Amino acid sequence: MKTKLACILCLFVLSAQTHVFANEGTTVDEKLLKAFKDAFPLAEKVDWNETGDHYFVHFKDHDVLSEIEYDRDGNFIESERYYKSADLLPIHLSWVLHKRFANKTIYGITETISDDATYYYVKLEDSKEWVTVKCTADGILEVFDRLKKQI
Repeated sequence: MKTKLACILCLFVLSAQTHVFANEGTTVDEKLLKAFKDAFPLAEKVDWNETGDHYFVHFKDHDVLSEIEYDRDGNFIESERYYKSADLLPIHLSWVLHKRFANKTIYGITETISDDATYYYVKLEDSKEWVTVKCTADGILEVFDRLKKQI
């Protein structure tokens, strides 16, 4: 019984290793790699993945977690950045959020940029609830989600 368990454990570890190494086989165009390195010279923990005909790069730059999606030709499709500091928001959004939600603090921000739009999903909290606000680049705010905290 112990031998069977050891064999199953070994097979599981080997299959997990194969999955990990599969990402290393991603072949990213050299021009795209160079362009990325030039644009983000301080990027850390860079991880490239290939899904269908798109490339995804996950990395950390200036303490901000980021993901960029490119097509096969190296054209930008979309990006997301995850951070906690309101200092990284456009000034007018920080001001509008502060005025409208003065009693709440920012917990986290997801910034999504595509060719046609930029959105900021700002998670705010106080002692009673979580509020997610969808903000457009031009300062329009919409409460996207509200969750009451258990007290």
